[in-house]
Amino acid sequence: MSRSTTFVTAILTVSIIAAFVARVPAQQPASLQTELLTEVRLLRQALESLTGTNVRVQIVFGRLQLQEQRTAAAARRLDEVRGELAGLSISAGDMGERVKEFEEMSSDSRRKPEELEAVRHELTMVRRQLAGVDAERARLMNEENEAAGMLNQEQGRSSDLNRQLDELERQLIKPPR
Repeated sequence: MSRSTTFVTAILTVSIIAAFVARVPAQQPASLQTELLTEVRLLRQALESLTGTNVRVQIVFGRLQLQEQRTAAAARRLDEVRGELAGLSISAGDMGERVKEFEEMSSDSRRKPEELEAVRHELTMVRRQLAGVDAERARLMNEENEAAGMLNQEQGRSSDLNRQLDELERQLIKPPR
């Protein structure tokens, strides 16, 4: 229920009660008028309480929507980093295989000296590339840990908001006093 709807409902309720009180003849006992005034006050308090609860519910739902977006973004980032890391792991495996091949080729004494020199040069280049891939993998592993931590933190915040919603729900379900 929006604020304006609550406000209109409150005004209509008070107006109806005021009209009812105005129709009560003046010669009615004072106790009836006192009871009606007490009832009007109780209705006003109930409406104020409902309005306050309505505002709290709207605030918590707004925060919950923002938190869901944050949690989804953190989960996407973690998935992206894991995907990049998986791709680099495959590349590192392929390069490791190439290093082994070049090492075997460089130890083959049947090759010409020019071929051996070219193989050693290629081996050096592949090892440098592998070192770069390993450094990038280490960076991505750190980034993955940070992204996982951020996701855990956002999920914790979501749990806190869910607890607040549960508390609001319990307050709304409580029977009136």
